Amino acid sequence: MATESSEGWTGYDKLAGLVALTLMAGYYVTPIQRGVAGALHAMLGPATTILPFSVLVLLLAGTTGLSSAVLQTKLRSQRRVERLQERMSDLRERMESARERDDEDAVEDLRDEQMELTTDYLAAMKTQFRPAVWSMLVSVPVFLWLRWVFVAPSAAVAPAALALPVVGQVAWTATLVGPLKVWLAWYVGCSLSTGLLARRAIARLA
Repeated sequence: MATESSEGWTGYDKLAGLVALTLMAGYYVTPIQRGVAGALHAMLGPATTILPFSVLVLLLAGTTGLSSAVLQTKLRSQRRVERLQERMSDLRERMESARERDDEDAVEDLRDEQMELTTDYLAAMKTQFRPAVWSMLVSVPVFLWLRWVFVAPSAAVAPAALALPVVGQVAWTATLVGPLKVWLAWYVGCSLSTGLLARRAIARLA
């Protein structure tokens, strides 16, 4: 079992970080994208013949949003950060009081305490990135697969357009604003909304 380092990261966390960085390289390194997308396509390909593609994207986005919400709850040391913030606020008040009294000895002691507290706070802040690293192991492969599906004609699994109420048929690859495509907006919107609902549900159960 991996032990937690002084930085709040276990060996597994660091390994997950290396894997996440490798996966992210797929945004720029074509062989990595093809390898990841091809492996994921072997699993998701059959689903494209069963489910409407918009529903499949919704399920994938929901998976990434839910996993992100759960990982944030399990791995983020929010209470520890809040306690350290309270201690730092209290320390600043005591420092101001000591300076008003011209108590140099007290100020010096408080400075030492401040240095130790700052070190603890920085270590706690590093743990805040743990959920993001683990969630990227889910979100990055999904995103690489979606981009491959819409960019590679050989994939040919996505329909040409998305049917929307009132608007009607809209091409998946149509541009909304700047580089934002319809498929990306649909995916991000589904992921954010699912993650928000999941966090609210987890907060109520906590």
